[in-house]
Amino acid sequence: MNNWIGLLKKEFRLTRTFLFGILTFDLLIMVGFMIASANWETPYVTSVVGAILIGMHSLFLPLYLLTSLNTESRNIHLWLHNPHPGYKLLAAKMLNGFVAMLMSVSVVGIFALIPYFQENTAINLAIDHIWLFGFYFLMIVSAVTISTGIWITFYWMFYQVIRTYIGKWALVLVFGLIGIMSWFGAWFSETVIAKTLTEWGAIHLPSPLNMSVSQQEFDLTLSTFPFYVGNIVFDFIILVIIFLVSCWLLDRKVEV
Repeated sequence: MNNWIGLLKKEFRLTRTFLFGILTFDLLIMVGFMIASANWETPYVTSVVGAILIGMHSLFLPLYLLTSLNTESRNIHLWLHNPHPGYKLLAAKMLNGFVAMLMSVSVVGIFALIPYFQENTAINLAIDHIWLFGFYFLMIVSAVTISTGIWITFYWMFYQVIRTYIGKWALVLVFGLIGIMSWFGAWFSETVIAKTLTEWGAIHLPSPLNMSVSQQEFDLTLSTFPFYVGNIVFDFIILVIIFLVSCWLLDRKVEV
């Protein structure tokens, strides 16, 4: 446990500049729009900007991991000689990155919710609608950022492996692989096999996704949407496989 905590602390020190930079950016944007929206007498603008910023956090973990991995590459011989297995090294980075993302989302979310609780606001919504919408939105952002982060880690490991053999051309090959995998994923998702593997366990969840915004009003109404458990199970299995392959590349193939 102490070794694991040590890894987490080391990862935080490695990327704290990135985290503090993001938090500063969040504060500047949200405070700026809060002041501006107060002058414009349209307090909901702060909430809309906050929602956009939170949506942009779908790129947070990939950028965080790229920053961390590229920093490690400057002294990759030290990282590769770390006694911990690859899965612990990568898991520490992903956990730190995800916690950092939640910290950033929390800062933005607090400012985005302030207009809702102001007495003079035109926003009049049931609090259950707000929390439900926020929960689903956060789940979507989290799923996207985690999956993209795992794929980015895999491509980074693949680059490190082939760079040993073909040098700078490795980057071209990586982009080619990204294109091929993206094309294959889009093609496969339309096949009968993909639908069989994913479209099962259908449930209907309540969701405040019917949204209307005007200069004076911001409204959410409850509805339901179909959701397949099979999609989650299939995507989870694929991501576990990609993560394990990345760990194997780190342990066995990446060289100084």
